[in-house]
Amino acid sequence: MNLFSRRLFGAAVAAALVAGSVAACGGDSTEEADTAKPAGSAAPLYAELPADQQKAGKIVVGSDIAYAPMEYFDTDGETVLGFDKELGDKLGAQLGVEFEFQSASFDGLITSLKSGRFDLVMSGMSDTKERQAEVDFVDYYVAGAMMLVKKGNPEGLATLADLCGKTIAVQRGTTQEGYAQEQSAQCEKDGGQKIDILSFDRETEAMLQIKQGRAVAGLQDYPVATYNVRESGGEYEVVGEQIQAGPLGIAVDKADTALRDVVQKALAAIIANGEYGELIDKWEIPAGAVTEAEINAGT
Repeated sequence: MNLFSRRLFGAAVAAALVAGSVAACGGDSTEEADTAKPAGSAAPLYAELPADQQKAGKIVVGSDIAYAPMEYFDTDGETVLGFDKELGDKLGAQLGVEFEFQSASFDGLITSLKSGRFDLVMSGMSDTKERQAEVDFVDYYVAGAMMLVKKGNPEGLATLADLCGKTIAVQRGTTQEGYAQEQSAQCEKDGGQKIDILSFDRETEAMLQIKQGRAVAGLQDYPVATYNVRESGGEYEVVGEQIQAGPLGIAVDKADTALRDVVQKALAAIIANGEYGELIDKWEIPAGAVTEAEINAGT
């Protein structure tokens, strides 16, 4: 039973007691029903939140929670940390409901969103024209892919073309996997050898291939690659420039335009009040910060 239900239940009991007391004295009284609203209703954008999310008191967010610093589990294996999680908390404060993160494999997130399992997807997901055919995006960051290699860059890699004939590791279903596939086709078109692409459900699994020498490099979003370098204790480094930088977005089902629009307003509000910038600074990912909340800005 939630707080609102408890309040109504308590009010009903109290009303019954009062009515019984008055009746015993031969009097007549009408007790007004408790009309208290949920605590979230005081939030700036609660009134614009769709009824389904108001009733639930939460927004269920699908995420591949293994993509630090965007989202990852704390050492207890349950507590969700990361930039996306804290951004969700800030958005939730504007909307008056909790953002509840649930973990799922990245390549199944859009399918689960469209089936109604999730209300939103927040998982460092690139806003692309291909994905826009299935979902809408509220864009909150800009990032491109970067190559992650062992410290010292033993293979002397600098560009995607340097990966021809070599083995790399990526997360399945990501734009990085797509970049690798495109480059592999180009390698063969130019008369070279294709790239051997090892694809995994989790980014952590892909990184393990680099560490153990089964892959010469990985491709990761800029904030993820730079975070992994910082946290590795000198085990990795990033090389080259960002590849095809574009927006990352919060995915919303195309039918949920009201939810999409109020999430955009919530993002615009925390950009304007400075909370977004504080999160950017905290997670040390300044290169991709946005100054406005856009919808479907990916190309």
